[in-house]
Amino acid sequence: MIVLQKTFWGQMMKTAVVTGATGKQGGAVVRHLVEAGWNVRALTRDPSAQVTGAAVVVADQDSPDSLKRAFSGADAVFSVQPAPHDPRSPQGYSPAVETRWGRNVADAALAADVPHLVYASLVASTSQSGVASFDSKWEVEQHIADIGLPTTVLRPTTFMDGLHSPGMTRLTHLLHPAVRYHLIAVDDIGAIAAQVFADPARFAGSSLTLAGDLLTPLEIAGLIGVPYEQIQVDDPELRKVFADRAEPPVDVEALRALHPGLRTFAAFLSEAH
Repeated sequence: MIVLQKTFWGQMMKTAVVTGATGKQGGAVVRHLVEAGWNVRALTRDPSAQVTGAAVVVADQDSPDSLKRAFSGADAVFSVQPAPHDPRSPQGYSPAVETRWGRNVADAALAADVPHLVYASLVASTSQSGVASFDSKWEVEQHIADIGLPTTVLRPTTFMDGLHSPGMTRLTHLLHPAVRYHLIAVDDIGAIAAQVFADPARFAGSSLTLAGDLLTPLEIAGLIGVPYEQIQVDDPELRKVFADRAEPPVDVEALRALHPGLRTFAAFLSEAH
């Protein structure tokens, strides 16, 4: 694969490869890297996909060879896999597939001599929990540590974007109404990722838990202007996710110093309206 290097304000642009580039997190990372002057390769399985500002590269996270080719000559890779409960996930996708894909991306980055991997994990994946969709990411993290690839782990909290939609009349969720939860706007994940990419000497070998606000579901619903209804499900794994959940400490002000535009939920809503 022949890749043409571009220049940005007369300087050679660094190259980043973004997996999941047509998804929410990957798309946000692409936008902010392009704005920061990176040469971005948007990884996708769909050859007809179009990603603004990026070169679309067809590869499959289930194909290590295609990943290695896509990563050739890159300065950094952003690794994100679909969530097993996401209805847009491929047919047959599962936590085991998520783990395999995450390991494949890390192995291919190592084989292609990529100097910095940024892995999108989850706030609850710091240890084994018994929840398959959490432990899949924990297993990827363990593999990354085992192979010794310089990596920054991002740990997003609950997405603000998933709690609000235009015209909604009530907020329904599994969250306990009186328990506070950390929230992060997906676009802010992209902005912080771009800062991490820009300074691998500072961030490689570390992890960042990402949040811009801490609210109860009742407070969230109040800001939206709708009532809140806690729903129940029969899925024991989902019940375990949201029962007796303890939020980790997050230094939101330190994140805001890194990314001054970090949104509170109120600010996120004001932009959404």
